[in-house]
Amino acid sequence: MANYQLAVEERTQTGKSYNRKLRSEGKIPAVVYGFGQDATHIQVAAREVEKALADPASLIDLQLGDGKKTVIAKEVHRHPFRGTLLHVDFYAVDLSKKLEVTVPIRVVGEEQRPSDGGVVETYLWELPVLCLPTDIPGHIDVDVSGLELDQGLTVGELALPEGVEALGGPEELVVKVSVPRAAGAAEEAEPEEAEEAEPGAEAAEEGGGEA
Repeated sequence: MANYQLAVEERTQTGKSYNRKLRSEGKIPAVVYGFGQDATHIQVAAREVEKALADPASLIDLQLGDGKKTVIAKEVHRHPFRGTLLHVDFYAVDLSKKLEVTVPIRVVGEEQRPSDGGVVETYLWELPVLCLPTDIPGHIDVDVSGLELDQGLTVGELALPEGVEALGGPEELVVKVSVPRAAGAAEEAEPEEAEEAEPGAEAAEEGGGEA
C-alpha cells in the first residue's frame, strides 16, 4: 500500500499564542524527530492530518520543501472535550530497522460462540509489538469463537501477522469468557439462603411440637 503523502511547512515560531493562531487557520503545530536527526518544528493542515491518521498502519511521507521524510504518528494530542487535534509528534523511521509500536486489539468471532450465557471480557485493549515499519498492522484480531466458559487467551496465544513480535509477558491475559457477575452472585446466594432457612424451619417445627 502506498504511503500517505502529507505536505507540511517548517514552523519558525513557537508558543501558545502562535499555536492558537495556527489552529484558527485550520492548521496545527507538529514536530518530527527520530532516525538520528534533530527535531524539526512544522505546521500542517489539521484536515489532512486527520486523513493520514485514519489508517494507523499507514506510513506517512512528509513533504517538506524539496525533501521527504517517511514517518509514523508517534503521539497524537487532542482536546480533552472536543476531540479536535492539537499537536502531533511524527517519528522518522528507518525502513530497514524494526521499531516498537502499539497496536489496537480487535475482538472478533463473539457472535459465533455457543449460547452459554458467557460474557467476553477484554483485559488488554492494545498490544506493544516489534516489527519493521512496513509490517505495522492496523490492529490485532483476537478470535474468541472457540472459547468456552472460564476460558481465555493470553498474549502468547495470539495469532500475529508474519514479521510481528509481541512485546511484554506471554502469560498476560487478553480476553476471557466469564459468567455474568449478577448471575454468578445469584447462584452463590441461593445455597446460602437455603442453608440459613433450614435451621429456622426446624426450630419452628420443634417449637410447634412443644406447644
